[in-house]
Amino acid sequence: MITKQVIDTLYKKYDKRPKSPDCLDFGLLFDSIVDFHNVSVDMDSDVLVINSIEPNSPFHKLPLSKINAIVPFEEWVAIVLHSSIIFLNKKSSKVSVHLKPPKMSLLDKLKSALNS
Repeated sequence: MITKQVIDTLYKKYDKRPKSPDCLDFGLLFDSIVDFHNVSVDMDSDVLVINSIEPNSPFHKLPLSKINAIVPFEEWVAIVLHSSIIFLNKKSSKVSVHLKPPKMSLLDKLKSALNS
């Protein structure tokens, strides 16, 4: 089960991009989810295309240079980006996206404390 703690750990553990997209484990995408998500890599433009996501979505085409990690779970494969994680189900075409909430600046925290 993917919990808030697991998501927070993914953001912390994979906070930086690999030296090269070649270091990512693309085999996880093509071994376990290709049947449901029709994932492909466009080598000409260096993007990962997830065809189970609507073409007008910002998560349909992902620049390879923006992917921090590809992480397998029992039922899901996570594609970790800087401020979001895309979860692709291994047994269906379900997709779930987590958006990282913005951090409050020190000034925002002070304003919030003064207003309460």
